[in-house]
Amino acid sequence: MSFCLAELHLWSSKSTLHVRDTDIGTYQYYDKGEPVNLTEHHYFNEKQNFTETRGLCWTPKNSRPEKLRDSLKELEELLQASACVSCRWRNKHSCQMLLSSGVLVTLSLNGPQLERVSLDRVLVGRLAADTISDAVVTDKFLLLTFVEKNKVCLVHLTKRSHSSPDLNRRVEKLSFSDLRISYLDLPGPAGRRVGRRVELNRLQDVAICWWPAVNEEAWPWSPVPSEGDRANLVLLGCGGAGGLKILSRVRTEGDPLDCRFSLSQPYQVLTVELGSRGGESVADSCVYECARGRPQRLSVTSIPLSSRPVCCCRDHTEGRLLLGLCDSSLVLYDARRGMSLLAQVPMLPALLAWHPAGALVVVAGGQGELQCFDAGLSPIHMQLLAEDLAPEPTLRLPQHLRAPGGLAGLQWAAPPHGAEGPEVHDLLFLIFHGGPFGVLRLRLGALNGGQLGPVELVLQRLRCDQADEAVSLLAAMDWSIMGAECYRALVAITDHLLRQSLNADREAQLEATLGLFYAPPRPLSDTVVLEYRDPISKYARRFFHHLLRYQRFEKAFLLAVDIGARDLFMDIHYVARDKGELVLAEVAKKRANEIDAESLTTGLGGQESSSACNSAVPDSRTDRRWEEEQLGQRTRLPPGEGRSHAPSRTQSQDDRLLKTTGRSKQSRGLSEIFSRTAPIEGTWNWTQAEFNHDDSDNQVTEEPGTLKVVHFGLV
Repeated sequence: MSFCLAELHLWSSKSTLHVRDTDIGTYQYYDKGEPVNLTEHHYFNEKQNFTETRGLCWTPKNSRPEKLRDSLKELEELLQASACVSCRWRNKHSCQMLLSSGVLVTLSLNGPQLERVSLDRVLVGRLAADTISDAVVTDKFLLLTFVEKNKVCLVHLTKRSHSSPDLNRRVEKLSFSDLRISYLDLPGPAGRRVGRRVELNRLQDVAICWWPAVNEEAWPWSPVPSEGDRANLVLLGCGGAGGLKILSRVRTEGDPLDCRFSLSQPYQVLTVELGSRGGESVADSCVYECARGRPQRLSVTSIPLSSRPVCCCRDHTEGRLLLGLCDSSLVLYDARRGMSLLAQVPMLPALLAWHPAGALVVVAGGQGELQCFDAGLSPIHMQLLAEDLAPEPTLRLPQHLRAPGGLAGLQWAAPPHGAEGPEVHDLLFLIFHGGPFGVLRLRLGALNGGQLGPVELVLQRLRCDQADEAVSLLAAMDWSIMGAECYRALVAITDHLLRQSLNADREAQLEATLGLFYAPPRPLSDTVVLEYRDPISKYARRFFHHLLRYQRFEKAFLLAVDIGARDLFMDIHYVARDKGELVLAEVAKKRANEIDAESLTTGLGGQESSSACNSAVPDSRTDRRWEEEQLGQRTRLPPGEGRSHAPSRTQSQDDRLLKTTGRSKQSRGLSEIFSRTAPIEGTWNWTQAEFNHDDSDNQVTEEPGTLKVVHFGLV
């Protein structure tokens, strides 16, 4: 069983956390000296020695200029009275938090250890309101919204002539910069406490401010609202020296659950809007274009749901949307495949966080329950470092510390737009209501190089003999943007299955794996097909010989027909003759002779043998009428047992075939067979098809020289 081993590092020295001395996977800070009540800390000295010998901090230093111990205690007091409204990771070693009181906190890390805490109170008392609702923090300015006021605030940072030339110091301390504060009134009901959110695009010249849609009833002691006052999404211009200005305002059709700018298209806004149709809950994934100053909705995708969603999160490619529903279920919508996957969780999902590599997502409940899923929505067990191996689907943090406030924030320690190169992202930032805060460090090990990408996760699944989950994860990968990773995963799965003895489950898994290339849910591009067609075709030939080795003559014959290589039919001929299947041997030899004669007619001659050995793509010149006359087909679909998460829709076989004419001449045959074999809708149904055989000799009909081949019902 594959699972994630983790360590919990709490940046707090409070004794009220009640971290046990025997819990070697949970660490916190301690004051100097021994605890007052030693009866509750039987292994205090032993755990201190265990921690310090591993290079971890036991007591924070209080030397100047950092004075880490005093700064940390001061921050813990602030967290008890203020919430964290914004958290930005400049890199994996520096994090900035803005509290609702206006205090800017900068954390400097060395792995999971806290090295410096910087507190800046420059904004306290200088804003139009006391409580900040949401914020965006950049190196040049801050964008703020308030709970009490219908205003958005822009705090522009200007370098002083005598300030420090070090940009890091100027970002940590706002006092090193001249502040220019400007405000802009927002539409909407005045006097109401509405949670206004703000987002900024990558170019940092356009922002959006949005809030939940209020009811349409008349407001007391107020005139009838205008169309502008009813808006709940405002497009703001924040570039240049003119400050803030309203570019446009619209009212969304549904109640927005999330609004953000696209990472690839800086002037496109992606929203998730809630609604209902026919009494059922629906989430609309919308795309707005803001290039001309007014949001224009380009597309909308309706996702039917079993209940109302309470949280959502998009992956870094923006092609997958994960929704947490109020009935303790998850819905993963894949726009590329046009389907949804379902999964149940033992808690009400409150927070979601995709890993920067896109292969893992963490789901958190309000009371501190954590559960991991891969991109195929298969659960990954978790466990904190302990003496005994006992991974569980859910990691319950209340069993390791006492935090009455519950979990308030969840974020991976990585820059918002990802980092270049093979960066290791193994820190998950956690913050609780009223404190404490810290990180969950994943111990990824040396086998995967400390990485947590889709290929590494597939390899880990195969090491634990979880082929179903590996194939499901491969199906979630996109060949167009990660072709090399998809090929590595496909080769790893195929090699793993071909090394083992063939049974019904492994046969279906091999069919599904190869079918993800030969019969994908959406046709692959010509570039991808031409790049990986030849190496993957060799695995199709290996699959053929694997079938032949285990005397799966019917399916091997079908695969040989689609590949169209003479040597494969001759292999069937020799093996069938040795096993006493004389009729099959005769038909296979006849088929091989026809291919040989056809190649001589077309002038290929001796090139046919070498091309057949190096390529498994079928020959379009093969006469299919012979197959229709000689082979009879009977297919019976068995009742399959799907997995716990099932697709919400299916796709026809015609959409799975490659539509490019030049490509179809070489890959049509394999596309046909694997479109019947691969359960590409996301449900990997490994139940083998059943076939009716009257007796062992019923393949031979009364008509001499005629073979009746029963197809395997490849679904």
